[in-house]
Amino acid sequence: MRGMSKPARAAALFLAVLTSLLALSCGGGGEKARKSGEFIVGLEGSPSNLDPRYASDAHSVRIVPLIFGSLLAESPRGELLPDLAENYEAPDPLTHKITLKSGITFHDGSPLTSKDIAATYRFVMDPSNGSPMAGSLKALERIETPDEKTVIFRLKELFVSFPYQLRLGILPERLAVKKDLGEELIGCGPFRLEKIKSGEEISLVRNDFYFGGAPKLGSVRFRILQNATTRLLELKSGGIDLLQNAVPPYSVKFLEKEEGLSVIRAPGPSYQYLGFNFDDKILGNEKVRQAIAHAIDRRALIDYVMEGQARPAKALFAPEHPAYAAKAPEYLHDPEAAKKLLDAAGYTDPDGEGPKPRFSLSYKTSSDKTANEVARVIADQLSRVGIAVEVRSFEWGTFFGDVKKGNFQMMSLRWIGLTDPDVLHYIFHSSSTPPAGANRGRFRDAEVDALLEGSRREPESGKRLEMYRRAQEIAAEKVAYASLWWLDNVVVISTRFTGYQPYPGGEYTSLKVVGEK
Repeated sequence: MRGMSKPARAAALFLAVLTSLLALSCGGGGEKARKSGEFIVGLEGSPSNLDPRYASDAHSVRIVPLIFGSLLAESPRGELLPDLAENYEAPDPLTHKITLKSGITFHDGSPLTSKDIAATYRFVMDPSNGSPMAGSLKALERIETPDEKTVIFRLKELFVSFPYQLRLGILPERLAVKKDLGEELIGCGPFRLEKIKSGEEISLVRNDFYFGGAPKLGSVRFRILQNATTRLLELKSGGIDLLQNAVPPYSVKFLEKEEGLSVIRAPGPSYQYLGFNFDDKILGNEKVRQAIAHAIDRRALIDYVMEGQARPAKALFAPEHPAYAAKAPEYLHDPEAAKKLLDAAGYTDPDGEGPKPRFSLSYKTSSDKTANEVARVIADQLSRVGIAVEVRSFEWGTFFGDVKKGNFQMMSLRWIGLTDPDVLHYIFHSSSTPPAGANRGRFRDAEVDALLEGSRREPESGKRLEMYRRAQEIAAEKVAYASLWWLDNVVVISTRFTGYQPYPGGEYTSLKVVGEK
């Protein structure tokens, strides 16, 4: 393996070991525990909260649509379509009227009515309940329910992205008024929750009374398998049927040749970034963040760690999106520029080319193998400009909990399902710090705030898009995030099943139509 880079050597060694393990596997271990009509999904981490009012991490958001119905839902192409709604109309810019479909029942048998819709939204609207979606409903003044099938949302000000807020999962009124539901997660989706085994698995069973027609699958089980090698072995042996964006990049070529498995791969919109804590004394300095952005060699990371399965990013939205910020500054790999910026920030190198660092930082990440490898390569790249980095990995729940609390200096996460540009308000507006939103780094900029507030009231789409683009340009200039890449979507599924279609945000929604050959 001489002449190979460290990531390439690691990938080669991994594949050699994996090939040996697969050759030894008899293929029956996972099949023995399978129920009739069961579909098994492998997850690399545990969902933090399946309550739709609080779900904010990727694992939770992707599962929620299987359990809960929403007034509107996204199609695989990102279009808004009726779900619980029979009809949707906006008679004026401040009024949104929904007529519900007839005959819909919750998993407990109770009928869906307008009261359930109102109770769910009113709970989220109340800031004291701590829902991360509260900030997206600030424009909502009141909800009217003139009859059991009609819901009218009255806005106090124009909010052009309000239809996207109608994707919230709906709870029965008796539960929607409670904060902590435990495992009493009752919706009217295609599957109902059977049990949660913390850190191990989540079991869903078919809702035979689903208004869209009972699913073909009898049940869906999500197995939490944090170890990448274990996930691949289980996929090979039949212990899981689907891995979605939970596949080590260097294993994709191997899996494409594996009999009984189908690999779906395409450029995706998911955005990977390095995040900073703006309240930190060192990272609050804009020149330091710019230096870090220049010190990172994205192309090397994409080529050798991600096996080419990503595109370098410079802002949140990928080039295919209307809000793509083409003019956002791109921080190309330039170690010398990084050193000059650190000098200008007052962090000179204490011993020139010697071993002493300018300063030390902590980089928190999940225990996922690829995330750890990315973190260690970035730490090595930063060391070359005089920044010492301690990589600290945690299981998903602990890591994400710290991120939401702002308990980090640097961290890396991924934004999925970026369709509605108003998500920028949720991510970058100064009022959107957790629990009111996802401004986890505590980024604050008055111009960005004004642009994002104005975008909500601007009826002309061209002007609105320019506001979104400019907000991203400023965030990039100030390095709110160090942009890394837009990740390819990679889905590996057993050829025993048909009908699975990936969604923009990786939601598992299409499992409601998947069937076995």
